[in-house]
Amino acid sequence: MKKISKAVVISTLLASFASLSTEITLTSQDNFNLKADYFKGQEKGTRAVLMLHQCNFNRSMYDNMGEQLAKKGIHALSLDFRGYGESINEEYNDKEIQALPQQERREKWRAMAVHWPSDVKIAYDYLKGKLSKGGTIGVIGASCGGHQAITLAENEAVTAIGFFSSAQWDENIARYKTSLATKPTLIIAAEEDDKTFTSAQALFVAAQHPQSKMISFKGKDHGYPLFELDKNLNETMVDWFANQLAK
Repeated sequence: MKKISKAVVISTLLASFASLSTEITLTSQDNFNLKADYFKGQEKGTRAVLMLHQCNFNRSMYDNMGEQLAKKGIHALSLDFRGYGESINEEYNDKEIQALPQQERREKWRAMAVHWPSDVKIAYDYLKGKLSKGGTIGVIGASCGGHQAITLAENEAVTAIGFFSSAQWDENIARYKTSLATKPTLIIAAEEDDKTFTSAQALFVAAQHPQSKMISFKGKDHGYPLFELDKNLNETMVDWFANQLAK
């Protein structure tokens, strides 16, 4: 009986966990299928977070964060960039591109990445459609995802921004200073993560909102491994977004 009861409990917990997320397919204007996980928040809710992965991982890095956001009633969506995870086809596949000679690899990667801003916009629009009138949306980008977060926030109504181990070129830092520094910003980086940490410091210095926050770690872990280093990091990120998106 104990074994049966335990199995029932585990099954119930798994069902509850799975019910918070749904795998969806978003179709671009050029008929490319983008895979994403949608974490359903409160019906007619007013808050949502778009989660953009780093370029050596995929959307699954945000499974825990998405679940926690949904439990707080906040809609969330994690997108596989074109060419990553399950958003692949014969033309766009990062693993195959990485096996090419250097020059060809660069050309193929640039041809793939040029689609990301419009692909991210599709994900943003999907989330926006889940909100009631006047809802607020935040975006977090890990590593290369941070570049897309800046572009999205410059062009759409984004209330709060997160940079997760996301090194930024000087041009991007200048763009942030010009049009985004007044928005609450969460910046996370490890101290020995080279350009990532120095650009994180530059972003934080430029940040003007009183609720902007920088979290630094010892070592050189980049992005996803920081979740293992700090078991409370997901919760910290979720709580910050929940507070910044609250009306």
